[in-house]
Amino acid sequence: MKSCEWQRNEQNEIVLVGELDRMTVPALWKQRKSWLSGERVLTLNLRDVTKVDSAGVAMLLEAKRALLAEQRELVITHASKQLHAMVQVSGVQALLQLDEHTNK
Repeated sequence: MKSCEWQRNEQNEIVLVGELDRMTVPALWKQRKSWLSGERVLTLNLRDVTKVDSAGVAMLLEAKRALLAEQRELVITHASKQLHAMVQVSGVQALLQLDEHTNK
């Protein structure tokens, strides 16, 4: 069974591990109160995310919206080339800013 797990690292980043897709997003979203909590700036490290689909992009947009409602920021690091392409094709690059440090 596919999964996407999260953990908080030493830098207080949320590290996602696995596939961020329509099969894994519902379980990860149910845990959002735990991983969205914290500092004013939430950093999502996607270095260990192996796949992202449109449900993953939608979840990232919803996370950003939830944080903005609390006057907090979302920073996404180590986004894959696949995620960069999906964000650009979807026309949401202004909403979901990805760092320039990419992997894969």
